[in-house]
Amino acid sequence: MEKQAERRREQEPIIFSRLLEERYKWQQSEADKIAALPRVVKYDSVPWVQNAQAHVKYWTTTLLPLRLQKAPIFTFSLLQQLVAPGNKSGKHRHYFEAIFYILEGEGYEIHDGIKYPWEAGDVMCVPTYCIHQHFCTNKDSWARFLFSTPTVFDFSGIGKTEQIELHPNYRYPEDGKLIRNTKGDVIGYETKDGTRFVPGTDADFQKTMDSKKSIELPDKPNNVYDEFVKEMGDQNKWREGIPHVVKGRDCPWENTRMGKIKYLISPYRPSPLLVYDCFIQEIPPGGKSGVHRHISEEAHQILDGKGYDIQDGKRHDWETNDIVFIPVNTVHQHVNTDPKRPATFVAFQSRLYKYFGHGGFEHIEDAPGYKAK
Repeated sequence: MEKQAERRREQEPIIFSRLLEERYKWQQSEADKIAALPRVVKYDSVPWVQNAQAHVKYWTTTLLPLRLQKAPIFTFSLLQQLVAPGNKSGKHRHYFEAIFYILEGEGYEIHDGIKYPWEAGDVMCVPTYCIHQHFCTNKDSWARFLFSTPTVFDFSGIGKTEQIELHPNYRYPEDGKLIRNTKGDVIGYETKDGTRFVPGTDADFQKTMDSKKSIELPDKPNNVYDEFVKEMGDQNKWREGIPHVVKGRDCPWENTRMGKIKYLISPYRPSPLLVYDCFIQEIPPGGKSGVHRHISEEAHQILDGKGYDIQDGKRHDWETNDIVFIPVNTVHQHVNTDPKRPATFVAFQSRLYKYFGHGGFEHIEDAPGYKAK
């Protein structure tokens, strides 16, 4: 009997995934963009423009798809805003929080109907879900803010802004078609491509917010699910109960290994902000800071003085009002070149990286003269 021939399976075709190669290409493209973008932006190089809230300077783009066009920063936008003497900003609400450092002026906030006074040197905190508007009470001078919003909320599906009211000096686009109500009042406009822009409260959004506050919460959770139900109620109470303005004069200066620092917003000081830290640093005349590195991104505005940063071994010069960007995972040090006057800057740092498991500082070198107590 002949031996039966062994049957062999035909080799299945192999379809290669190119995802790994595409990711490497993307990573290199992102690195090339960051390397080409400036670490220092001169104050006068960016124009003032009008938006729905006020007049602003855009140090970065504000939408996630447009990131890495102006600055080497991923997770937050950075802008400057002006509110006219005796005037107010637009009124709006969004899911994401916002941080404002008061550079000049005095006034107050209205957050969900509650008034919060502020002055130069304070930090104005806008928590999530909060209807907010800024008022300048000085009749002779403008209020000026450095502010930021986190762009990562766009990626999370909750980047929506609800524009309720335009600022009083808003000028409609010349090529826009005005929209009027039945009384003939202008209530918005339509662009050439047919996009309609009509400010007002989003009824569905408001219904969602109201329903969150009306849900009956368990006094004592009986299981894990109840813990999550209670968490929503706790967050609502936290947003409403915590102060929305941090007074700069109430925050102490600290002698640290990085230098003289005043922390305004941090995980160790109560505030309604969860994704930002904020501090002021002073570099002594002719002196320099310590050297450190952190995964999180950071941006400064120079309040006074002149000098330079050393970032990953490269020098970047700055002076009063300039904006300084520190990208992810960058070794950096600040140097004051004025032998007679201190240099100071205010800094915003993203706290998001802490929640990713990449928080904290890698300290490399103490500031000159630092002595631990």
